[in-house]
Amino acid sequence: MPLRLRRYTFRNLVLLLVTVLFLLVSYRHTTEEPIQYPKFAAGDLELANFRLKTLNARGLEIRRSIHDLHQAVLGLGISPSTTSSTAAAVARLSPGDGVGTTGGGGPAGGDGDKPHGVESVRAINPEKSLEAVHDHGAAKAAAVPAGVKSPIVDVLVGMEHVPSMQELDPVKIVTGGRSGVSMVIGIPTVHRSKESYLITTIKSVLQNLALYDKSDLLIVIMVADTDITKVEAIFNQVTSEFPDEVKSGLVDMIAPSPLLYPDFDKLANSDNTFGDTRPRYRWRTKQVYDFAFIMMYARSRGLYYLQLEDDIQARPDFASLIINRAKKDNEWVLLEFSYLGFIGKLFHCDELSDFVHFLLANARFKPVDWLLDDWFYVRYCHPEKDYKDCRVRKKVRRVLYQPSLFQHIGHFSSLDGKIQKLQDRSFKQNVRTPTHVNPPALVSGTVEHFQSYSLESSYLQTNTYWGKQQHAGDRLQFTFNSPTALKRILIASGNPDHPGDVFLKTVKLQYLTAADNNKEPTKDHWQDLCPLNAQNAFDCQLDASISELKAVSILFTEDSKQWITIPAIFFHGR
Repeated sequence: MPLRLRRYTFRNLVLLLVTVLFLLVSYRHTTEEPIQYPKFAAGDLELANFRLKTLNARGLEIRRSIHDLHQAVLGLGISPSTTSSTAAAVARLSPGDGVGTTGGGGPAGGDGDKPHGVESVRAINPEKSLEAVHDHGAAKAAAVPAGVKSPIVDVLVGMEHVPSMQELDPVKIVTGGRSGVSMVIGIPTVHRSKESYLITTIKSVLQNLALYDKSDLLIVIMVADTDITKVEAIFNQVTSEFPDEVKSGLVDMIAPSPLLYPDFDKLANSDNTFGDTRPRYRWRTKQVYDFAFIMMYARSRGLYYLQLEDDIQARPDFASLIINRAKKDNEWVLLEFSYLGFIGKLFHCDELSDFVHFLLANARFKPVDWLLDDWFYVRYCHPEKDYKDCRVRKKVRRVLYQPSLFQHIGHFSSLDGKIQKLQDRSFKQNVRTPTHVNPPALVSGTVEHFQSYSLESSYLQTNTYWGKQQHAGDRLQFTFNSPTALKRILIASGNPDHPGDVFLKTVKLQYLTAADNNKEPTKDHWQDLCPLNAQNAFDCQLDASISELKAVSILFTEDSKQWITIPAIFFHGR
């Protein structure tokens, strides 16, 4: 072989080896050294743009290497058809399929910031058009939220119609900034063409709150109208009716942006309407978005979230009963204080984000109360087991409290033309108006109660205590928050429907004085009060010699399989 030809061939082989080594180094750098992104808040546009530009640079770097290899191989006289498969194989080393070719510098698109090298890539590999990749990248970029992250809603599922998350900020809001409360109460409302029940509902809620509950609650009124004139009218009405509650921060008012809602007519089809008319479909689907919005507003403001409707009546001391029940155990996911619709549904606030994602992802398919059922099915029901197993699993997590604490009072629905006559039968039977307020106390006992007929509810005079069988040594105890002077104690037993559920003659009423500092008093520390009378009640007039009391208790000295009811507990101070 001539010396000149040998030198030419050797030079090209060296060029090929250098190019291959360069490719290997690039590939190793891409696969072994992860890209270090700066830490932005989730959803920031800057983060999305930074990643696109960085990945784009890496992809173009490797594509240029492919081009160099292609030219070197041509210099050796190898057929271009042989290199097409090689180039395609090496192209798979790039991080992503067309990453960075968004056709613009951000979600808005445009050519101003088009990545360098895109046209050259098309020239290198004309068989593979990047137009489809451009379109795919632009679609992904369009879903990236623009602007400042909203403090209320931060979900994208079901929100594809929203141009930016900033658009989901309320169009109007009145707030005292209260947060960190035990319970947030949400009341969504809209303008009603025939009769509004909102003011009656708010009055019932406020009048049936204990004074100490008002400092630990937040009531959120969401006006879900897209007509700003109607929104302003309802805001003004609530502010004029309840100025002190709004000023103190107990009541917040919010109105969502019209951009919250998609085009409901485009969502509807024969597969998801269940025979509903278009107006009814729009009404029920909009309600899902309404509930999702108010839940996202409430989720960071308290421990529990209670969903009500704008046409209900509340029972006395409902908030204390709900919070006491909620704190009793942590197994529940949903406590229902009415079986009707979406009235009286209590969630943990930290569960709301998960539920809202589920609502928005399925809003076009079913009404909100049906979606609540589906949410529990998805979470707790095994698809390979029967309905009985599913029901048992859900019953532990979804608990119905009886009797109901709320009654539905609305006759005309927020859906024009719909008449709503539903009533909760368990509500009226047990409504009681307190005639006396017992001193603050810690209520406890070792006798298990039936359903929601707790000792606390009898002490608060909102329900009857109904205890199951007793054992010798069991106690029902009332420990006062501070030493309390009493002049009379009345504790009645029995019920007309269950006349046998009364105190046995061996039951004792006892007390501890404030002078007794024992943290765990024994039976020797307790002193007897008056005996049981002929009406199966303790009715004691306390002598002045019995000074301030620390606690009062009911002691069961014998086993009894007979249940016990206590409809009235009255401690009268001096």
